[in-house]
Amino acid sequence: MVLAMTRTAYSAAPAAADGNDDVADISALIARLTGEVNEIACEKTKAIQHITNQMKMLALNALIESSRAGAQGAGFAVVAQEVRNVGQQVEAIARDLESQLTARTGNLITSIDKMTERARGERMVDLALNAIELIDRNLYERTCDVRWWATDSAVVDAAANPDHGAAIAHVSERLSVILGAYTVYLDLWLCDLQGNVIATGRGDRYAVRGQNVAATSWFRDARVLRSGDDYVAGDVERQPLLGNAQVATYCASVREGGKANGRAIGVLAIAYLALYAYAMFSGQPGIVPGDPIHIFRKPDAPSYS
Repeated sequence: MVLAMTRTAYSAAPAAADGNDDVADISALIARLTGEVNEIACEKTKAIQHITNQMKMLALNALIESSRAGAQGAGFAVVAQEVRNVGQQVEAIARDLESQLTARTGNLITSIDKMTERARGERMVDLALNAIELIDRNLYERTCDVRWWATDSAVVDAAANPDHGAAIAHVSERLSVILGAYTVYLDLWLCDLQGNVIATGRGDRYAVRGQNVAATSWFRDARVLRSGDDYVAGDVERQPLLGNAQVATYCASVREGGKANGRAIGVLAIAYLALYAYAMFSGQPGIVPGDPIHIFRKPDAPSYS
C-alpha cells in the first residue's frame, strides 16, 4: 500500500510537468502569433507611410510645375494640393494605426503572461494539496499498522508471557512474515514494560533482542499511552541498533486480551524507513533528526477522501 501510494506521489510530478508544459506551449504560441501580428502591422503601416511620402513628393512636384505653367496650370495646382492633403491624412492614419496596434498587442502579451502565471500558480496549489493529502494518508496508515499489529494474538500472547520460549518464537516468526509483506519497515520490536526487547522480526540481521530501549523518548511516551487507540510517532533519527539507519519509530501499547482498554502489558515499535519518509516529504521543512516525539490520540472518523 505504501509503495503504491509513494509511486502515485512520484507519478504526480511528471503529470504536473506535462500540465505546465501544455500551459507554457499555449502561452508561447499565443505570444508568438501576437508578436507576428504586431510585426506585420508595423511593416504594413511603414509601407503605407512610404507610399504617402511618395504621394506628397509627387504633389509637391506637381505644384512646382503648375506654378511654372502660370494661369494654365492653376487648375492642376488645386488637384495637386488635394493629393498632398490626402497623402498627409493617410500618413496620420497609418501612424495612429501603428501606435494603437503596438499598444494593444503589448497589452495582450502582458495579459497572456499574467494568465499563464496564474494558471501555473493554481496548478502548483493543486499539486501541493494533493501531496499533503498523500503524505497525511501515508503517515496515518503507519499508525494504523502499529495499532493493528499490537492486537495480533501472537503479539499479545508473547507480551503476556515474555518467558515462554514458544510464544517468543511464534511472535518472532509472525513479525518476520509481516516484514516480508511490508518492505517499508526495517524491523518490528516487541518490548516489555521495562523496555527490554523480547522479540524482533529480523533477529537474523540485527542483534536487538535482549537490548533495553527504556531510555528512548519514544518508549517513555509509549509506556504511558492511555489506550490501545493512542500511538506515538517519532521523528526521523539514526538508530544504532539498526546499523545506524535513519528511521521514524511508531509505537502502540500492547494490551491484555488485545482490547483497547485492557491493561498495558508491552509496547510494539515499528521502524519506518526514512528513505520513504524523505521521498514523500521531498525536502519539506521539519524532517530533521532530534525533533520532539509526538503523542497522538485516535481521531474521530478521519476523512481522507
